[in-house]
Amino acid sequence: MEPTLALNLGNSEMATMQARRVVDLVTRIAVMAISVGGSASEAVAMALRITATYGVTVHIDITNTSVIVTQHRGLDEDPITALRVVRSRTSDYQRLGELQLLVDDICDKTVGLEGAADRLAAITRSPRLYRQWFVTMNIGFMGAGLSTLFGGTALDGVLSFISTCMVDAAVQAMARKRITNFFAQAAGGAIATAFALIVMVYMAASDHPLPLSPSLIVASGIVSLLAGGSFVAASQDALDGYVVTSSGRFLEGFVQTGGIILGVITTMWIGLRLGVPGYISPSLGFSTDPILQMIAAAVIAVTFGISSHAGYRTLAICAVLGAAAWAGYLLGMQLTTSVSAASGLGATVAGLIAGLGAKRWKVPQLGLVTIAIVPLMPGVMMYRALYMIVNAQNGTGGASNNGWALFLEALLVGVALAVGGSFGALLARPFTLPKDLRSRLATLASWGAGQAVPRERRRRRSQSPADPHHPALNNTGTDPSMTGTWAR
Repeated sequence: MEPTLALNLGNSEMATMQARRVVDLVTRIAVMAISVGGSASEAVAMALRITATYGVTVHIDITNTSVIVTQHRGLDEDPITALRVVRSRTSDYQRLGELQLLVDDICDKTVGLEGAADRLAAITRSPRLYRQWFVTMNIGFMGAGLSTLFGGTALDGVLSFISTCMVDAAVQAMARKRITNFFAQAAGGAIATAFALIVMVYMAASDHPLPLSPSLIVASGIVSLLAGGSFVAASQDALDGYVVTSSGRFLEGFVQTGGIILGVITTMWIGLRLGVPGYISPSLGFSTDPILQMIAAAVIAVTFGISSHAGYRTLAICAVLGAAAWAGYLLGMQLTTSVSAASGLGATVAGLIAGLGAKRWKVPQLGLVTIAIVPLMPGVMMYRALYMIVNAQNGTGGASNNGWALFLEALLVGVALAVGGSFGALLARPFTLPKDLRSRLATLASWGAGQAVPRERRRRRSQSPADPHHPALNNTGTDPSMTGTWAR
């Protein structure tokens, strides 16, 4: 059966079987899109484009980790419903890109249902693009890049490399043992801090002062752990109106961040109780050369892209976007003294460029943004805040209010990065809509849950996810071949 042939559901057993296959396929694709790092709107857009191509009218409900696709066939026929649950979420932007190419081929009619199911199974079974030891090594290079970005010496870079490799290896080992992510993050934060304390003890016992800043070791470990958070996707879901899914992702990200904080604070407190010299200077600047800063930001973006299993083309683009995001941050610091505002500007630049070019480059836009903003993560700021708080609690530092104020600023930077990246991509949306009408309407429908609606149109909008004034719609305000979306 040709993909463009609208199904006369309920009139033939063949049509019913075809509809079941379409519903099953789009459910599997939506679940996989979310499981490899896609946003809810991306998953819905993929599903709606396929169902519109086959003329199947469905409702899609994405609620955090569950995906429900239902085709209502009238009062005389039972609905066709598929429910699948996302078992785990990880970042695998190579598979997400392959999934987007598969959906494009389905909508271009170059592959049928059977071929699409086979390709989806092949994508699911395919091994990760990079081996785990190679990923861990690149996480170490990311730590070294962060050290360079903040003006560290070559020895700082070597120690940051070793520390972040140890952190990633420990987190991955705990993941293989099915240990809760919160405790894995706590262990990672504890390892980075303990390594810094050991270096500090050695510096105190050594007769020859070394040009070291153990603060960079902790900051590199924190950033390597923060980078795996889901804040950009959560912000994207919130802007698109998938509020329950967004809340779940934000909560997941905050729990992971809480684990990092627990590990750092606990280890730091134990070190101070044991009498470890407390002269780790939390006040750090950047490398004086802006060009060197941008090169370091590009290296950080590429190395984190490898840990997210981004493809080779994506890595090259991420290097440029990482440097562009940092350039936007430097520009923001010239325009304002607010670190959070400057960070948001850098993230907006990355999101805008990624949104404009992702379709042309055939790479996942969300992956580009998530990777590009990693150099802007507030790892050093968070370490400084925790350092001040712990010192104040132990009576060895100043008022803890300064630490809490700095901690709040670090949180604001994180929010600015997530919202800025999503806002930049949002600005690019009008220029990246698909050319064919069905795909365009499907994409608009996946965004529609977060759009403002005038009062006189609210009742009509509840009948259709697309614009009721679109010329392709009938006089009831609904497209007979399009779908409704229940977005949560």
